[in-house]
Amino acid sequence: MAAGAAPTNRHGVEAETSAGSDRVLEFYRDATVLVTGGTGFLGKVLLEKILRCLCVRKVFLLIRPKNSRRPEERLQELLKDAIFDKLRQETSTERLLERLEAVEISLGASDPTGLGIDPGTEERLLQQTEVILNVLASVKFNECLSTAIGTNVGGTRRVLLLARRMHRLRSMVHVSTLYSNCDRTEIGERVYPDVRLNPDTVLQLSTVLSPEEMDGLQHCLVGALPNTYTFSKKCAETLIQQQFSDLPVGIFRPPIVLSTYREPIAGWTDNLNGPAGLCLWTVKGYVHVIWGNRHRRANLVPVDYCVNAMLVAGYDVAERWKCPRPGKPDGDRWEREQLPVPVYNYMYDRSNLTWGRYMSLVSLGFDGLLHRLWWNLSYTIVPSRALFRALSVCCHTVPARLLDVVRRLRGKSPRYGKLAAKTTRFLETMSYFGLREWTVANENVVRLRTLLSPTEAGLLEFDLSTVDWDEYFRAYIPGVRRYVLGEPKPPTARWSARWSRRIHFLCRLLHKLLWILLCLKLGHRLYVVRHLFGILIS
Repeated sequence: MAAGAAPTNRHGVEAETSAGSDRVLEFYRDATVLVTGGTGFLGKVLLEKILRCLCVRKVFLLIRPKNSRRPEERLQELLKDAIFDKLRQETSTERLLERLEAVEISLGASDPTGLGIDPGTEERLLQQTEVILNVLASVKFNECLSTAIGTNVGGTRRVLLLARRMHRLRSMVHVSTLYSNCDRTEIGERVYPDVRLNPDTVLQLSTVLSPEEMDGLQHCLVGALPNTYTFSKKCAETLIQQQFSDLPVGIFRPPIVLSTYREPIAGWTDNLNGPAGLCLWTVKGYVHVIWGNRHRRANLVPVDYCVNAMLVAGYDVAERWKCPRPGKPDGDRWEREQLPVPVYNYMYDRSNLTWGRYMSLVSLGFDGLLHRLWWNLSYTIVPSRALFRALSVCCHTVPARLLDVVRRLRGKSPRYGKLAAKTTRFLETMSYFGLREWTVANENVVRLRTLLSPTEAGLLEFDLSTVDWDEYFRAYIPGVRRYVLGEPKPPTARWSARWSRRIHFLCRLLHKLLWILLCLKLGHRLYVVRHLFGILIS
């Protein structure tokens, strides 16, 4: 579909548009929104964006108890995160809690179809909820199969069964991953129901068999997919298409999500998953050899842009659903035919960084000029498995063992050998995505951008061509150090710029002195005498 084409509903019929109006903002105005997974990385940014920029009536936040802390306590702690600093400056916590309510849930509830919600609270959810944003997920690549299925498939099924009973539901967005079909070279905006077992069968196996028995079946169930995370996400998509296509639900597939670009603060993140951990360990000197292909597209997006695209997709799902749904009359009920669930692959090829450029741009966030100059010499990216393993032993394992010998001589327990082994496993896990490239269809996402008015485009921008990657990476590593490691804020820009200029001057002076020395060694003394002043001031 052309980028400027009118939006169509899921039956191919043009939806009504009103060019120039703030349709997306009006859709969320006075709406009651239910958010799952709001305490995670993506969920925090989503929740902050909703509360700060959308005039919603109420947000129900489904939260599981953790470490003996009730959902209300977890919510209070959540609002203290730095991502909510800007929001707290504009609105007091008490005012925020008037629009935000924590709802306790349990994925281990005795009823396999329920979430263990208090009956009175559940009734309010059923009566009031209009929009669901389902971000609930276990995102660990190496999660045990039972846990991944229980959360990503079982949890999704419980939320969808709750959605089916809601009286005012207009839209639901289920967040999946672009890599749910990474065993294919071409990924379209559709659900591929080619899992080896039916999702219901997989769920039953996870409840009947022990975690150890499920892990024994992992190679049979996962197949060509690289890990339990991508497999469980694929199962959840198939489940939605097979059993819940009668609901106004869409599937949103983000790729690898990085820290914030600009909103609400630049460089915010709360984890070291994926590329952030890789970069930090390389900066710290733990990683010198990376298994991958520097010319492959990396499929990276800032989390604030990802959230904006999700919110616009929520509006689009509702618009697609306005058209009458075909079916056969059966008394007072309608037997709806199975319809394709709309899918949004959030990726742009033209604005896609390569792994080589990603690693190179990281240096823009360093304070010192010498550190920037040294950065590209401190690591190498190799596509060969044999070469990676050989260099890994030389650059990671051997130095780690030597450091452990030193620790033993000082009467301390060894630690670097285990760290090197963990690093190698991490690099091998990431190599699947660093060595491959996919052709991704994104017509639905491109069309989403045409739905925004000029006002909404300033508030909900998600087109990656508008990202200034140089600006982004100036805050990338500083953000990881500040918000994840808790390091103090780096020196002021004036101090940093002053020392950067001094170092730059000394480097240029050294270069000129070396040039003069070379000329003298080659016997060009007369040239040096005649041009000394010009060389020094150039």
